Amino acid sequence: MSRHSIPWDAESSRVRVLLINTNRKGDLLAAPPLGLCYVAEAAQGAGHDVRLLDLCFAHDWLDRKLESAIRSFDPGVVGLSVRNVDNVNMLHPVSYLPEILRVARHIRKLTSAPIVVGGSGASLMPEHVLRYLASDFIIVSDGEESFVQLLRSLETGAAPTDIPGVGLLLDGRFHLTLPRLDDFAVRPADLGKWIDMGPYLRIGSSYNIQTKRGCRQHCIYCTYNQSLEGNRIRLRSPVDVVDEIEQVLFKYRPTTFEFVDSVFNEPLEHSVQILEEIVRRPWKADFTAMGMHPRGLDKRYLDLMWTAGFRSFMITPESASETMLRNYRKGFRRDEVIRAAEAINETAFAAWWFFMIGGPGETNDTLAESLEFALKYLQKGGRPVSHVAHFFLGVRIYPDTSLWDIAVREGFVGEKVDPLKQLWYVSEDLDLDRAVDQMTEAATLCPEVYLGFDERVLMFSRPAAVFFKLFGFPRPYWRYFAPVNKFGLKTGIRFMFQPRDITGMIKTALRRQGYQGRLIRGTAS
Repeated sequence: MSRHSIPWDAESSRVRVLLINTNRKGDLLAAPPLGLCYVAEAAQGAGHDVRLLDLCFAHDWLDRKLESAIRSFDPGVVGLSVRNVDNVNMLHPVSYLPEILRVARHIRKLTSAPIVVGGSGASLMPEHVLRYLASDFIIVSDGEESFVQLLRSLETGAAPTDIPGVGLLLDGRFHLTLPRLDDFAVRPADLGKWIDMGPYLRIGSSYNIQTKRGCRQHCIYCTYNQSLEGNRIRLRSPVDVVDEIEQVLFKYRPTTFEFVDSVFNEPLEHSVQILEEIVRRPWKADFTAMGMHPRGLDKRYLDLMWTAGFRSFMITPESASETMLRNYRKGFRRDEVIRAAEAINETAFAAWWFFMIGGPGETNDTLAESLEFALKYLQKGGRPVSHVAHFFLGVRIYPDTSLWDIAVREGFVGEKVDPLKQLWYVSEDLDLDRAVDQMTEAATLCPEVYLGFDERVLMFSRPAAVFFKLFGFPRPYWRYFAPVNKFGLKTGIRFMFQPRDITGMIKTALRRQGYQGRLIRGTAS
């Protein structure tokens, strides 16, 4: 048997598997562990005894809940899900890995069972995450089949070195067999079977549904079409998707379903088929989507979304500048972003827009284009629509992306930099002081504008959610960012969480990653 083999019953071929959701972000943006539930279903379907421990809202998780689960279940394998390595916010940076390391170390004290790490965060930088958490194995990208094969390998003592998507250390060197991204044909995740959805629903979260994997866009900063899901779109049957929704609706009665595809309306015809299939069913449900593409968001499509039960969605143009859309390789143009905004403004949707400021070629003029777009198209102005315009300054740099290559070439990251640290690209063509003033001024004129440092107020989102629920406010609760900001502007408390020296924070972050260019020297053009 190998060093990682585990005892097993040859007749039943069952392994006791404890899967742990380590995501502790229990605020307004809390997300049920969909991927982990897919893995749980796959492992159970293969005949194993599976339990899932959700630590998101747990109190005394380290000493009581985690310890109780391990001692009572005595798992043969422990799986840790890493959803995110950090919060991707230059002005309010938070790393989630130290707390996950505490979980891993505590597990080591309680059991000798192999620890397997997976999840989207783990897939971003598998070798670094594996070494940091001192885990035995790591699963990259699609985890269902890879994890089941790994369990079989551990049962029999066979070497797991040829299992697609599995990484481990061999004589101190990292070995990874490339994942095999098969068709998206897995057992439904059945979230309500594996976790208590109550705390998520109380905070305003939704029941997650995935209709496809893969992304054929080529955004320079993105990891979806690289390490996470690949660039080949793998579609689920629209009928199967809606059948799952129907079963969940009558079984668990969730308030809202959220489509968590990287881009729900890409390809457009697939999303249309799903919407039309929902409309054909006799029941009604509320829907939202994590990501929408501006292209194709015309009156006809939006009307279909509304008829199907959508009342909100997130949309990710990242910029309203033609130059930046081209530099980011977004695949659409400024006029398409404007047409989408104009069409949405004729509806009663709640739309959360995301803008990423500071990428290659960003100037104060291109920033002004995005801010002017928000002021012109995303203010309430008596319309029934509710917008949030979220502006992040700084673009997170990940290995194996085009932006990483640009950042290396321009000196933003060095050869020995640790990618687990938050690494940032900020265009050297930006005057930072002026950029901060531009964004702050826009936020004073437009309460819909939500800035990076505003993430600090999410600490108040749980009691706010109780208030919204008590008084029957419609979801999603993020639609109330603008009214809250408007109140803050009237009372003078709007910017009470704004750091005093944002430019200094940006320069400090860049120095920390080894950058010594023009932004530090104060000679930016």
